[in-house]
Amino acid sequence: MLLRASENRLVNTMTARLVLVVAMLLAVSPSVRPANAWHPLTSSVLYGSLDQEDGWVAIKTDEGILFVWNVRELHFTISIKGKEIKPLNDPDHIFFSVDGMVVQIQVASIAEFAPDAKEKRFDDKSILAAHRDWEAKFLEGLLGKTLKVQVFSAKLSNGSDASLWQFDMPEGMNAEAKKQVYLTVVGKPYVLLLNSVATATISENTARKFLLDTMATLKISSTPIDVKKLSESIRKGVGS
Repeated sequence: MLLRASENRLVNTMTARLVLVVAMLLAVSPSVRPANAWHPLTSSVLYGSLDQEDGWVAIKTDEGILFVWNVRELHFTISIKGKEIKPLNDPDHIFFSVDGMVVQIQVASIAEFAPDAKEKRFDDKSILAAHRDWEAKFLEGLLGKTLKVQVFSAKLSNGSDASLWQFDMPEGMNAEAKKQVYLTVVGKPYVLLLNSVATATISENTARKFLLDTMATLKISSTPIDVKKLSESIRKGVGS
């Protein structure tokens, strides 16, 4: 069975506030487990539908999966590389387990956290900083703790500005997840965010490198992506 990631559900997803990747996700507990819609590696489409025009699809590649997003004004692909990649069973958010590392993909409208960005002529760095502050404030309210956010200078391989930041999980909440790590880029009129976790077995350097390497594969399209055509080109070895 293929699950469809419809536009209506994804509009709610992409405007929702960031969800923490907590310890229960790392343990892949019964409440967040590999989705029943996960297909064997013999299937070219691992999640979603080739027929849908609005939503997201994960397509099998030789290196892992190609994640395709087609919702309203934002259309992009991003390559997630790994030997064992599984979507986690959360109907409202996009999580993957990649060789044991949990990764979240999230988008947010710039108008949601910086409604005056155009008026104030925010550049990408200003947009990213506004998003980071907005998310951090929300997370502090969620956790009931003041967070010490570490910010790193980051650029993608194509020269685009990126926001790389992290914080330690508060005492009593860090049995599995030690640090939350985030990487955000601008894809107007949205920002795209990748989130992962440093644990006892996954170092913060490993988590940061994985997010940077993954985001470096981002390709934004000005028009909707033809999923059928893209899947066929991948099947023939033409590439993405």
